[in-house]
Amino acid sequence: MKVKLDIVSGFLGAGKTTLIKKLVTEGYRDEKIVVLENEFGKVGIDTDILKNTGVEVEEITAGCICCSSSGNFLSSIEDIINKFNPDRIIVEPTGVAKLSEILRACNDFKFKNLFKINNIISVLDVKRFDFVSSYSKVFVDDQIAVSKTIVLSKNTGVDIKYIEGMYSYIKNININANIINEDIYNISGRNLIEAIENKIQDYDMLKILDKLDKDETRNPYHFSTLEFKTKKSIDYSDIKLIFKCFEDEDTYGKIVRGKGILQNRDKNWYKFDYVENEINEESYYKEESGVVCIIGYKLNKKNILNLFE
Repeated sequence: MKVKLDIVSGFLGAGKTTLIKKLVTEGYRDEKIVVLENEFGKVGIDTDILKNTGVEVEEITAGCICCSSSGNFLSSIEDIINKFNPDRIIVEPTGVAKLSEILRACNDFKFKNLFKINNIISVLDVKRFDFVSSYSKVFVDDQIAVSKTIVLSKNTGVDIKYIEGMYSYIKNININANIINEDIYNISGRNLIEAIENKIQDYDMLKILDKLDKDETRNPYHFSTLEFKTKKSIDYSDIKLIFKCFEDEDTYGKIVRGKGILQNRDKNWYKFDYVENEINEESYYKEESGVVCIIGYKLNKKNILNLFE
């Protein structure tokens, strides 16, 4: 029997890792699972989070698996199958990957006997949907077009009229999309699996990809990443001030995502997560030096690093 391959896509900070953590700890507990992480850059922060669930996690950090590292991606899938013999592989692409390109890579004839594409999921951050679409519409629409299931994340407190508008937007691009508008934290793992595994009668991946080839448009923004390690103690209050400074785009560039694991002056570790002028903190434990990853475009790396010195 072929290994099931699930792909969980979504733009930067949409909640992909949160969804995968829910799936592996509650939904697929009786299956042997390996998660393949494609971090945007070389600092594997989300990988550390998933490893804490006890699941096997493999990484590709050399580039984006939708383009320059597609060969590494397929080879990694083959290595995982040979090494772990899993029931299921869950792939989390980098948040700026074009999902259609990943699916094209998965159709490589040489690897077709190894796995079967099962779930194709995209996570959309409801509260930041307009903001993300304003500069990454090409990525967002591509994810919607080829997904079997769309999970609407961070939807608590959002006006129902806005949700209805998102439904219309999604259905206009992908009329067959299976849409889940539930609080991921409150839905049970079993109910989540039942919703995701909902069969879509008219899903024809090759037909969809062929249509995208004809209608393809290019994204005007070219994302870059700045990543570094630090042994400096940095309090969470300092991180909030740093990201407040990042609102000056002329000085620092456009920062769309930031995350890291740092130690404060009391020698306690914490993880921070930044998306569109909102930053959150949670306790964490890590024995090594702190790590920071910042993603955006037109980044002024010198000015950004100066804030962390």
